[in-house]
Amino acid sequence: MKIKRFQAKNMHDAIRLVREEQGPDAVILSNRRVPGGVEVVAAVDYDASLVQQTLRRGPQAEAPATGRNASNATAVESSQVPEPVVTRTTQADAKAASKAKVAEEVAKSDTGSESKDSAQPAIAGLQHEMNAMRRLLEEQLAGMMWGDMQRRRPLQALAVRTLVDMGLDSELAREIAEEVPESSDAERARFLPLGLLGRRIPVDTSDAVLKGGVIALVGPTGIGKTTTVAKLAAHYAAHHGVRDIALVTTDHYRIGAAEQLYTYGRLLGVPVHAVAADENLATILERLSDRRLILIDTAGLGQRDKALAGQIQKLQALGPILKTYLVLAANTRPASMEDTVRRFRALPLSGCILSKIDEADRLGGALSVAIRNALPVAYYTDGQRVPEDLHPARADRLVLRATQLARQMPAPVDDRLIAAGFTKVAHVNA
Repeated sequence: MKIKRFQAKNMHDAIRLVREEQGPDAVILSNRRVPGGVEVVAAVDYDASLVQQTLRRGPQAEAPATGRNASNATAVESSQVPEPVVTRTTQADAKAASKAKVAEEVAKSDTGSESKDSAQPAIAGLQHEMNAMRRLLEEQLAGMMWGDMQRRRPLQALAVRTLVDMGLDSELAREIAEEVPESSDAERARFLPLGLLGRRIPVDTSDAVLKGGVIALVGPTGIGKTTTVAKLAAHYAAHHGVRDIALVTTDHYRIGAAEQLYTYGRLLGVPVHAVAADENLATILERLSDRRLILIDTAGLGQRDKALAGQIQKLQALGPILKTYLVLAANTRPASMEDTVRRFRALPLSGCILSKIDEADRLGGALSVAIRNALPVAYYTDGQRVPEDLHPARADRLVLRATQLARQMPAPVDDRLIAAGFTKVAHVNA
C-alpha cells in the first residue's frame, strides 16, 4: 500500500492532485486544515492495518495546528477510522469533512464574530465548495465502480463499452448491462445486450399514416420536417392513391418555406394550402374534411423562440382530432434533442420520427432520448429520396443501424464517459 499526503489551497484542488497522481482507485483516508489550506492523506493498494499505523504516526510528524484549525483537524481525523471496504471509507471521509466544515461555520455564527449579512457570502462559498467536493467524490466512486465491473464482471463491462460505442447514454448502457447474466458465455454476452436494447426502444409499428387522419409534424428548424411530410404523403399515395391527400403549411416565418412544399405537392399531384398568420387553422381543416389524410407542416421554430408558444396553442386548440409527431434529427446532440422534447411536451405527442440517420455518426443518442422519454418511434428517414428513404420503425432495424454506424465510424470510447453512467449509483451510496 502506498500512502501520501497532499496539500492544497482547498479540498477541490487537493482531490484533483490525488486523482492526477494516484489515479481513480485512490482512497482518501483523512483530511484536515493546515496553514495555507488543507491536507489530505490518500492511498492506493488499500490495507486497513497499515492505514491505522500511519494515522497514529501522522499527527506526531507534522507541526501541530493551533486554535480553531487544530480542533477541526482533530475532529476530522478522529471521525475517520478506515474500514476494509474502500467505498465506505471514501464515504466516511466525505461526511466527516462536511460535518467539520459545517461545525466551523456554526461556531463562527455562535460567537457573533461576524454579522449575519457578512456571513452570507461565506456560507454561500462554503456550500459551493461542499457541492464541488461531493461531485468530485461521486466521480471518484463512479470510476471505482466502473473499474470494479471491469475486474469482476468483464462480460457486463464489455456490454457497457459496446453500447456506449453505439452512442447510447452511459447510464442507460449500465442499466442494460446489469441485465446480462454473469453466467453467460462470450457469444451470448456479445448479442444479448443488443436484444435487451431492442426491447427498451418504444416503437409504433402500426404505420400510422396509412390510417389517415390529421397529422402534424413539429420540431425545430432544419431537421427535415418538410421533406418528411412529402415522404409520408408519397408513402400513403403508394397504397391508397393521391385523391384523398391534402398538405397544409403553417410556416409563414421562413422565406420560401411554403415554396418547397408546393414543389413537392406538384410532383405528387397533391393540393397544398398555406395558412397565413391571421387565418384560423381549424377553418382550413374544416374545408378539407373530405380528405382522408391531411398532413400539416408546421413552422420550424427554435426551442427558445417566443413564437413557439403561440404555435403550440394553435395546435392544442384542434383537440383530439390531431395526431402530432415530433421530428428529431439523429445527427443532433442528445442534449439538444432532450431540450426539444421538453419544449414540445406541452403537446400530446403521439410519437417521434427520427430524421437524417444517414448524416449521423451514432444513433444511440437519439435512441436514448426516445427511451428516456417513452416516446414511440413511428418512422425513421435516411436520405432525400421520396418516399424510398422513409421506413416504418422496427426496434431490431434501429438496433442494426446503430450497430452498423458504430462499425463504419470506429472511435475510441473514453472511460470517463463510461464511468459517468455510475454517477447516480455513487450518489445513492454516498
